[in-house]
Amino acid sequence: MRVSWPVRHLPGRVRRGRPLRLLARALVAGALVLAALHLVAGQPAAPALVTGVITWFLLTARSDLAPSPETARTAAPER
Repeated sequence: MRVSWPVRHLPGRVRRGRPLRLLARALVAGALVLAALHLVAGQPAAPALVTGVITWFLLTARSDLAPSPETARTAAPER
């Protein structure tokens, strides 16, 4: 089974980035999803709230990752 390039490099980007901050962000997102499901369970707003929290996590978690190896290579000054 082939794994795509971004998926293969994700663990290294997490390790070299800010793993504790990423973990805290994931825990907050999980707590918000559980709170939303508990507070508005069975109502039409529940899927929208969960989707909003997941979108927030995906868009903001990228700042806690280290740059990809390609970006780091091109940003490094040549000698």
